[in-house]
Amino acid sequence: MSFIQRLLKHNTFKNVGYLVIGNVIGRALALIGVFYIPKLLGPEQYGIYNTVTAYVALFSVFTFQGLNKVIIRESVKDLTKAREILEETIGLRYYFSIIASALSIIVVEFVDYEIGTKVYIAIYSVSLLLTGFNSSLVTIYQSFQKMKALGVIAVIRPLIRVPLAIFFLKKGYGILSLIILDLVLEVFIVLFVYYSSKKLVSFDVFSKIKVTRKYLIPGIRFSLLGFLNTLSCKIDVVMLSFLTTPQNVGIYALAYRIVETGILLRQPISQSLFPFYSKKFSTTKPKIQYLAKHSAIISLPLFLLFIPISIFIEPIVPFVFGDKFSASAEIISVLIFYLIFYFALIPWGLFLEATKNEACLLYQCAICAIINIGLNIVLFEKYGLIGIAYSTLVVEFMRLFIAIIFSKRQLNIYNSAN
Repeated sequence: MSFIQRLLKHNTFKNVGYLVIGNVIGRALALIGVFYIPKLLGPEQYGIYNTVTAYVALFSVFTFQGLNKVIIRESVKDLTKAREILEETIGLRYYFSIIASALSIIVVEFVDYEIGTKVYIAIYSVSLLLTGFNSSLVTIYQSFQKMKALGVIAVIRPLIRVPLAIFFLKKGYGILSLIILDLVLEVFIVLFVYYSSKKLVSFDVFSKIKVTRKYLIPGIRFSLLGFLNTLSCKIDVVMLSFLTTPQNVGIYALAYRIVETGILLRQPISQSLFPFYSKKFSTTKPKIQYLAKHSAIISLPLFLLFIPISIFIEPIVPFVFGDKFSASAEIISVLIFYLIFYFALIPWGLFLEATKNEACLLYQCAICAIINIGLNIVLFEKYGLIGIAYSTLVVEFMRLFIAIIFSKRQLNIYNSAN
């Protein structure tokens, strides 16, 4: 049986399929919103909305999101302990999600934003409570490798959100309606995930706060890793909100949101491969060829897809979004290629996480975060908005290169010890 045939029959491929198909359909629906919402808001208001969501997202690290990886990594080893592991960690997630929400509201008072933007941020910060709880519940599906429900959610969310968002904006309710809609929708998704997850494992949702060292330390590492990853590749919109006008933020944000369609397809692949890697590399001797093969399978089709997109995008953007957003086309034509490096990174990063070498990823992300912030400032001053896209491209190539070097080093250490 060939490698492709074995891949198609593997449960992990099915899980990737559920999540990818769900996210493709979901993003296709969300793109309808991307086509209409910027036009309805205009560059300035669209820039403010993206500033709000990007700013609040920075504080997700304080929800202790790194515990999710630990829960999955430990649960897949023995699913009979999934309930125990979840109950020992979920109380801590509640506590830190409250802290994250409070910090987001407090810190914004010291940021030079307009008062209206600060109010929006204060309201939207409630989302940190909801996403913190929801992400803990999602680990149940990942641990049991039951991804169909997550694929369904990926479709339901935009199916409800997009038409309601367009309706409210056409009625003139503005940014506030989008924020409230996002919060209400998240509440319903949390309830759905909670009640449906009980089919897999029943647990006490009001478990007391417990501090367990074997979960706490790696959880901190993964959380810090997520924060540094944000600084190294997802802080562009927030930085632009400090460096330029809301209108320019809106122009760049449109390009970023379109490219983000591809970014969100990375998550289902990563979600499906992580439990598989965690289980496989706990019993099997890893090989660098194995990781390189997965990296090529994931990234090479993207390269062939992005070349024509980059060539033909320029006349499409002003036609769809209007002349006010025409500058977004050039940004898309450059920014889209960073996804190749971002996707190629998946097997290398997951290998290091699954084999408890997340410290290597911390070094990698710390280096890239510093470089990204510096390059954003320097290249924006020299080239304007397109300079931010250049910075992202350079930094993502460096992230991939460093991850391969670290992985090769860890493989050599592991193989020499065994």
